[in-house]
Amino acid sequence: MKKLILTLMLVACTASASLADGSLVSFPDDFKEGVLYFTRDRGALTEYLYTTRKAIEAAKADAPFPSGTVITLVEYYRDSGELKRYVVMEKRAGWGSEYPEDIRNGEWEYQAFNPDKTVQKDESLERCFSCHKSMADNDYVFTVDEMKDE
Repeated sequence: MKKLILTLMLVACTASASLADGSLVSFPDDFKEGVLYFTRDRGALTEYLYTTRKAIEAAKADAPFPSGTVITLVEYYRDSGELKRYVVMEKRAGWGSEYPEDIRNGEWEYQAFNPDKTVQKDESLERCFSCHKSMADNDYVFTVDEMKDE
């Protein structure tokens, strides 16, 4: 338990340092040029997921996602249609090596952005790492099956 708490503290410090110094993940201005491959309602939100054609092809081939893959989640409040935020996961060769193995998500990093595309500084990125860790067999991506259906 003590090791887990120390590990989570390390990730929190690392994520905070990334935000202070400029996140590794920048806002993907061209995400809508990619593929809208999945839409779902979750709670009070409607979520739209976008990625590249290369990522879709990797999923269909049951291959790891290539370096440079970006998956963008766009969340809108269903009642008002107002944009809540963007959440981006990006994979780059060599990323993630500073994390302990029990939290590391391969070479993926995460970032949340406000509607104005600025970094959402109050978002807990540790939640991204801990949740996606369970999907290690799918290269840390929950929506591989939806990509295969594209």
